This record gives sequence, structure tokens and C-alpha cells, in this order.
Amino acid sequence: MPTSSERPRWSRPPRVPSHLIPKPDVYGVLDAGNAVTVLRAPQGYGKSAHVSEWLERTGHPAVWMTARRTEVADDFWGSLLELLVHAGVAPRAGSGITAEGGTEAAPAPVSPAAAVRDALARWTTPFVLVVDHVEKVRTARVDADLARMVRASPAVRLVLCSHLSSDPEHLARLGMDTAFVEGQSLALTPREIARLAVSLDAVLADGVVQGLHDDLWGWPGLVRGLLTASIGTGEVPRAGWETLGPLFGNRSIDGSPGSLFVVATTVVDELTVDLARSLTGNESAEAILETLEASGLARSRPGPQGRVWTYMPLLRSLSTSGWPKISSLVTDAHRQASRVLADDPARALHHAVAAQDWDRVVEVVDSGWVRLVTDAPTALGEALEQLPAERFRAMPRLLMVRDVLLGSRNDTITALAVPWPEPHEDLDESALRDVVGVAVGQIIADRRAQRFEAAAETATRMVDALRDDQGRYRPGTDDVLPFLLLHAGIAQLAAGRLDAATDDLLACTWAGTGGDLELVARTAIETVALIDAVRGSNQRAHEHLAVGATLAEAPEHLALTMDLAAPAARAFLAIDTLDLDAAERHLADLPAQGTIEHQRHAAWYLVDLARAMVCALRGDTDGALTTLENAMVSAGHRLVVPSLAHTVLTSTLARVLACSGNPTRATNLTVEHPGLRGDAALRSRLVLDAGDAVGAVEICTTALWREAPSPRERVTVLLVDMEARDVLGDADGARSALRRAVQTSGPELLHPYALTDRALLERVAAQVPEAAEVMERLRAAAIPARVAQRVPVVELSEREVAVLHELATGAPVDLVAQQLFVSVNTVKSQLRSLYRKLGVTSRGAALAEGARLGFLGQDRAGDA
Repeated sequence: MPTSSERPRWSRPPRVPSHLIPKPDVYGVLDAGNAVTVLRAPQGYGKSAHVSEWLERTGHPAVWMTARRTEVADDFWGSLLELLVHAGVAPRAGSGITAEGGTEAAPAPVSPAAAVRDALARWTTPFVLVVDHVEKVRTARVDADLARMVRASPAVRLVLCSHLSSDPEHLARLGMDTAFVEGQSLALTPREIARLAVSLDAVLADGVVQGLHDDLWGWPGLVRGLLTASIGTGEVPRAGWETLGPLFGNRSIDGSPGSLFVVATTVVDELTVDLARSLTGNESAEAILETLEASGLARSRPGPQGRVWTYMPLLRSLSTSGWPKISSLVTDAHRQASRVLADDPARALHHAVAAQDWDRVVEVVDSGWVRLVTDAPTALGEALEQLPAERFRAMPRLLMVRDVLLGSRNDTITALAVPWPEPHEDLDESALRDVVGVAVGQIIADRRAQRFEAAAETATRMVDALRDDQGRYRPGTDDVLPFLLLHAGIAQLAAGRLDAATDDLLACTWAGTGGDLELVARTAIETVALIDAVRGSNQRAHEHLAVGATLAEAPEHLALTMDLAAPAARAFLAIDTLDLDAAERHLADLPAQGTIEHQRHAAWYLVDLARAMVCALRGDTDGALTTLENAMVSAGHRLVVPSLAHTVLTSTLARVLACSGNPTRATNLTVEHPGLRGDAALRSRLVLDAGDAVGAVEICTTALWREAPSPRERVTVLLVDMEARDVLGDADGARSALRRAVQTSGPELLHPYALTDRALLERVAAQVPEAAEVMERLRAAAIPARVAQRVPVVELSEREVAVLHELATGAPVDLVAQQLFVSVNTVKSQLRSLYRKLGVTSRGAALAEGARLGFLGQDRAGDA
């Protein structure tokens, strides 16, 4: 043996492979100087390579041992002792010489483990002992004994390279001060994969690099093998089981019991031991999962019910590759998973659909649709979209769930014949649920097909049929009643029946509060708040929004028809207090104009209405007109005439035109759209602008005494009445009208005042003490004051309008005469009259003015 002055004969580490991507963080752990450092990762993660690179870089002397497979601990200790003897760390048996020189009496025979312990304890020159593949010593925990020996040595550091799984027991066995390097630290990042590809002359696109990383967890050996195999082929490397299976050696899928276990469990995203046993019936599930983790095909983490395993994405691709029987096996696995996961409807449904087990799909949906609607609406929608039509015929109640999520289908109305119950008829719970399911489907289908009256009639009929003789809702409808009442209320709203809509939506709030469908109740009460805000019942709107804030909120992924309601209601409330900055903030939370899905959002037009109101209050008349006209144009076929949406948008457009000095265009709109004739505020405004103050007062009086207008309409009509009476010299009547308006509006409904002639309002309010607070708030809001513009209404005869339309075609005068069956002189006479009334002198000017005033029926009104 050498003396202490001679350099020991250290065993050489293995060669560092080419194209190794260095891992500074791993080297940092090795540099930290811990007595015991463990690199534990599957084969091919580069454990040995990084340790060898580190030793070569630092120059640390080392003894490197590659363990051989054995079941006997003494075999390991004997091999290590032989290596230590060769390195000069341990004395040769029977030599009488101690390590590092000296002599001693011949020792008594000791075990190999004791000899290793004694040699390490006596050694004083620092070196690193590396034991690679320590997991090959199967039945004996030699790593813990070796760690204790090293800690007792003044000079030796231990580095273990192992495939053992990263479980807490490993840490406890080796000591709490052991430093660990896990497989995730050795895995390649996407950037490192790109670097490796470049060094191998296999340049890849970013998407391919990311795919390799995700599919293989950045497994260095597999990535390198795949890249190397693709060099010179001209093909993009792809992580598939057929390509990479051979790289796994004995881990390939071959039909063995272990392989069957993998197939049966890869259908589940996350595995516990209990779930794996339930899916496979294999009592060795834990051992198999640990083996898969040691092989790199799975990872585990602590969970509330024990360890949770996740399979490598590549392994999950088994369903599309490799094994002839795999398709039927995967189908069976999904079917079993759906049964095992019965307590989790979303996961059970996913597996039932994957197995195309439609009986099971129906069973899961029927028993757990409430949780599915709230927790997994996308999965539920996809399942019902694939469900064959005959299944709905067998269980019509599923139509409600499907149509709420997906929209109507033809079979909603035509293919299903479910008898309607009479108000006094007794139905069992199953039949009643079927009837409700079909009714909701029909309501949704009619509304989305723009059949608003039909939807409202169906809603009224179904809601009445659900009540018994005492007016109470029939038992057995708890989980369907909120949805029915919500969509009944929406249907009534779309049809313009605001009182009926409010009744149904308030009933929905009552039925859904405190249950699993409380989120539906919140949608309903927020929709009531929106109706209140649009009508000017602002105190009630605030109260209903406050109630909604206490109810369960719908998850972000579940939009229930009127999820625009709350921010839109708040925008209207802010508009009424003339806080336009707040209104714009609320509107910014809503989709941009033209992007709202009108089939899902029944009140889409109210958002555009609020935006136009803000523009008008800021003095941006062009912006208000453009917003309203764009809403009507972009609406296309969804803006059915007549409908509440069409009436609201057209009426508001006419009011803005009238207030901005274009009463002619506003009047033409009322002619084009007879539904506007019921708008007393608009009609009285136009009559007043035409100079008929007496007619305006008559319209206002009739509206106030014979109808029950909303607060907003009542205040607006009273303010027109005030203006008309002032024109007639009826000062007492004007003051009375303003006083009644203030009593209706209070200080929170200021919007109608901001659109009234400010000078007149100030003059009359000076004699009405009750108006003081309203006027003070109006002044403080700094809204541009409206000045009355008495622009005369242009009236054209029917023949003059016809001539104007012919001019728009570009036809000469003689052809115009021919088209209208009159003489050329007659057309010329009508042209002179037309030009005079429009105040123009040319054809082009006549066409422009005619379009601005609405005689050409164009969508855009032009500059006011």
C-alpha cells in the first residue's frame, strides 16, 4: 500500500457525454458541501453525467462505485471495500498496514460493512465517494448505513445517484440534513431543448420544442434520443409511443399485467392508491405506481388523501397507439372510471362520454345536473351535444339543461310531444320534470328565433300550470323551478311585458335563494334591478342590487343569459345621478358594442342605450346618434319589428334627434315605425316642436291620467308638459308640472332634467321651492346645458318624397317622369317645391338633406 506521502489511486469517474447541457443549480447543490447529497431521478436524466462533469470541473478526488444488482447487502459492502482498497483508502486484508501508512497487528476478521466503516472513519484526506445506481441493492437499505458512516468520517462526502422515488421516508432514512436533487431539476427546459437541438444540428420550431418538453417532461435522455434519430431524415421529431417505446426498454407496453394496469389508469388525470385499486382491482397498485415513478413515467405529490400520482403525457397517448387491443381496453377503463367516480358528476360524465356509454351519460346528467351546470357547464354542454336525439325523447327533461347551455335545436319544438298539465292536474315528479324541461327548451328556442310573443305565452302557460289551487308551486320542482322562472322572466322582458317579467324574476329569486341554484336567483334579482333602473325606479334598483350581492355568484365560466344585468343597472343609476365617469367605468366592464351575443343576452340593446345616453349628456350628439344607429344596423335580423329592443333603440334615436334640432327625422321615424306612437314623451315633444303646444298638453294629460308610466317616463312627460304650458302662458300649470316631476323623481333621477331647456327650467324652478335640491345637483354635475331649438318640421308631400327617391337612383328628369307616370313639367314643378322646402338648390344637396331628415329611409341620420 502507498504511504501517506504518495497520491492515492482514485477511481476515475465515467466520461462526460458530449452535448451535455450544464445545470448550474445542480452544481450549486453539489458545491454546497453537504455530507450527503442525493440525485434521484429516472434513468436518462443525466445524474451520473452531471456528477462526473462537476468532479472534472472542480478537481475533487473521488472514488466512484457503480452498484451491481444484488439481493445481499454483503455483496455491496464487499464490492465497495474492494474499491476502497484499490484506491488506498482501506488496507488490504491481512497486510498489517493501516491506510495512510503505519503498521498494526493483524486484525480479527470483520464484516465488509464494518471494514468500510472503519476505513472511512480513519481516513483524513478529503475525497468524494460516489455510489451510482444504489437502488440496485434491492432488499437492503445500504444507503442509510453508508450515510451514517460518512457522517462519522472527518473527510469523506457522499453523493448517491438513485432511481428511488422522492418520498418522505427516503429523507428520514438518510438524515434531515441530506441535500436532494430531484428529476425536475435535471429536466431540460424548452430553452435548453432548443440549445441541445442546435448543438445536434436539429433546429426546431418553437412549437415543436414546447411539445417535446410537455410530452416528455423535459426528460434529457429521451429528448436527446429523439433528436438524434431525426437528424438527416427531414422529419420533425414527434413524441409518440411508437417512436419512443423502444427507448424505454422493459417499460414498453406489451400486454403484461403491469401494462394492463397502466391502460386502465391512464384515463384518469390524477391517481390515488385507492382509486387505482378501484379501477383495476389490483391490490399491488401502490407498488406498481412506485415502480412507474422510479421509471420516470409518473410523478407523485402529497395530497389530502395520501400521495397523488400523475402520468407522463406520453404515457397518456396510449389510447391512440401501440397495442391492438388498446381501444376496447381504454373504453372499458372509461366505463369503469365513470362508475368509480360517481360522487364527482363532472368526472363521471367525462368518462361516460369517452366510453360512449349513453345510458350512463343520461344517468349522470339526470341525477347531478345542478352541480354540472354550476361546476362544469362546458363538459355538460359537450356531453349533451353528443347525446343521440332518441335519448332526449326518452327523457325530455334533459332538453332544458341542453338548451340553456347550447341553444335551441329543431327537436325542441317539433320532435317531442309532452302533454301540458292542466292547473288542477296531478302529475308524478318524473312527468312534471319532463314537462318543465320541454317548456324551458321551447321558451329558449322561441326567444332565440325572435318569436318573443310565443316565448312569453309559453312562459305564462307553464308558470300557471305549475301552481296548485292555492297558488303554490307544485312539489318536486325545486331543482327546475328557478331555471323555468328565470327564462320565463327573460321571455316576458323580451316581449316588452315588464311587469310580468318582474313578477317571474322575483319568484325565481325566492325559489333559488338558499339552494344549489342560488346563482340563478342572483341573475334574476340583478335583472329586476336592471328593469328598475331603466324605468327610473332607482331606489328599488339599489335595493335589488344589494340583495343580489348577498347571493352566490355564478362562476366565471358560467354566463346565465343576463350576466350583463348588474353592471348595466349600475351604469343607468350613475347616469341618473349624472355621474358620467362612474357610468363609463361600469360600461367598460361590459363587452364592446357589436360583440354582445344577442341570443344569450336578452338585454343587449340596453348596454348600447346606456352608452348613447352618456354621449348625449356629454354634449356629443353625433356620438349618441352613431351609437344608436350602429346598434340598429349591427343588430340585423335580431332587431325584430316590433320588439322591445327595436322600440327602445328607435324611440331613443328619435328623442336624441328631436332634442338636437332634427325633429323632421324624428317625425319620419314615428311614421316608419308605428310602435313609437305609444311613446307619449316622444309624441308630445314632436308635437310641441311642431308648434302645437295645445296638442302637446293634451298628449301629456292623457298619458298621465289614463296610463301608468314608469317614473322615468312620467318625469319626462311632466317636463314636456311644463314646456308646453309655459309656451301657452300658463305659469301656474308649468310650476305644477315641475313640482309633480320633482315629487316623482326625487334627487336621484336627474337625467330627464338634463335634457330639458336649462334656461326655462331655471326660470320655472325659481318659483318651485321643492325643485331646489334637483337644480343644485344639476348645476353641480356640470352637464352641458340644453338650449331649446325651435326648428320647424319639414313636411313633404307623398309625391315629393317619391320624386326624391327617384332622384336617388341618378335618373334624369324625363326618366323620373316616366317612372312616376306624370309629365316632365309636373316633375319640374315638384322639384322646385322640393328644393324650396329642403332649402337647397341642387340635386346633390337635396339628396343629402333628404337623407339627413330621414326621407330616404337611410339608417344613418347624418349631422344634426
